[in-house]
Amino acid sequence: MANVNAPRGLVPVRKLGGGSITQNAYSIATDYTTAIYTGDVVEMTGTGKNVTKSASGNTDNVGVFIGCSYIDANGKPVWSKYWPGVSDGKTNIVAQVIDDPDVIWEVQADGCVAAEIGVVADWNVGTGNTKSGQSGLYAVVSGTSATTGGSLKIMGLVNRPDNAYGSYAKVEALLIEHVNRAVVSGVGGI
Repeated sequence: MANVNAPRGLVPVRKLGGGSITQNAYSIATDYTTAIYTGDVVEMTGTGKNVTKSASGNTDNVGVFIGCSYIDANGKPVWSKYWPGVSDGKTNIVAQVIDDPDVIWEVQADGCVAAEIGVVADWNVGTGNTKSGQSGLYAVVSGTSATTGGSLKIMGLVNRPDNAYGSYAKVEALLIEHVNRAVVSGVGGI
């Protein structure tokens, strides 16, 4: 069966060494107008704990966005799977971020063969889905042989009957260019 092209960003699977996957609260500036979807990588910017969507190849990532809450312009509390990126009177914006550098993520790759397990790769931001709130981020693994310089360390193929090596393979990855991991910018690896 062929793999399905359906990127969902980074989806938490488990932690290195076991334990629970937890999230922490960060903020989003009220004037931040870029949409952030569940599964998008975020970085901390400015003062306080403000986060913004990370660009591919970013080296100071803080974690992965999994939703947010805010007070809308009418004073109503809202929980959302994505930040719509619209500055229309929203206040008290709280982003939930899985910021543990030891979380292993499932992510769709553009393609992956067995020889690419262990390489480091970057991602493409893709297009998020406003109905589901899910990210369109996917790993750019196909043809990669790099062992340095990428944000994601490819740990293995996701072991499921609906997944196989080739185009759109789902892989497990570690976010190695992370502010809570001692990795030198541009070097990658663990």
